[in-house]
Amino acid sequence: MSVKIEWKVFTAETQSDGTWKSNSPSLEELLNVIASPLRIKEYTPDIEHSMAQLAIKGLPYFRITEVTSGNTGASGIKTEQVHA
Repeated sequence: MSVKIEWKVFTAETQSDGTWKSNSPSLEELLNVIASPLRIKEYTPDIEHSMAQLAIKGLPYFRITEVTSGNTGASGIKTEQVHA
């Protein structure tokens, strides 16, 4: 799974290894500190979505804009656009 968050020109996406990838190195570094799997306190079946939820709590201008799941659909990938 992958979850993308956006605000203006800034985008960031969760990675399967529990890190963030962003078009801004500074944003990427910040997200890897404030919204890492180590910051999630309770059990979650979807760590990447929980990381994104934590990120938008810390960065309220950001919104989840896309959720990509790798376990459904003909090609094995399902993408859901989220309109916030």
